[in-house]
Amino acid sequence: MERLRWFVLDYIGRHAHPVNALLHIVGVPAALFGFVRLLGGAPLAGLGWLAVGYALQWMGHRAQGNELGEWVLLKTLFGRLRRR
Repeated sequence: MERLRWFVLDYIGRHAHPVNALLHIVGVPAALFGFVRLLGGAPLAGLGWLAVGYALQWMGHRAQGNELGEWVLLKTLFGRLRRR
């Protein structure tokens, strides 16, 4: 339960800027819809929706001045692999 609390508080902090929050409100469902379309047999539409959804999220993080969560995750994972 503590990890969930940490995740929610961290997420709120990384999306506190009003522009970032608004773009995520639109971008996250668009990316999810794209993923569903991709798996549902409409690859071009799916890729298009994914691209739009992630572009909106990227613009939101640019407005707030921080990085996309997926990018932070990848950097963390690669950093751990390099330390081994």
